Amino acid sequence: MTDLIDQGTFSARLKQSLLYAKERTLSLQKMHTGFLVTSIFSSSATTLVAAITAAQGPIIGDGPEGWKISCIIAAFFGFAATVSVGLNQQLKVNDRLSKSNQCLGRLQSLDIASTIGSRDPKEIMQEYEELVRTFPEYVG
Repeated sequence: MTDLIDQGTFSARLKQSLLYAKERTLSLQKMHTGFLVTSIFSSSATTLVAAITAAQGPIIGDGPEGWKISCIIAAFFGFAATVSVGLNQQLKVNDRLSKSNQCLGRLQSLDIASTIGSRDPKEIMQEYEELVRTFPEYVG
């Protein structure tokens, strides 16, 4: 690649990869935050519903029907917490976010070095090639 493209073309490609990596990282951060907030909220709601029901009786209705509804509400929140934690782990969001951040940082470093001319352009292109091989899903 280093001999086949000129500096302007490479610079444009680097900027494009940087933009893609930023978008990918932001998307993963939003996904991670969504799963985390859902998990925290649902776990807290489960505990709150169960505690209020235990202390004061059913939160909606009276008698056996009220207890059923309270248990269903607590079970729903518990289910939502379990699903959000499970999806976060199964989709390996933390690992993917870590790799995406690592790739983004290295691309930003290359972009700065390329912009200010502090390193040999061929060296920058070679490091970019390595990033493409190492993080193809985050370079775009």
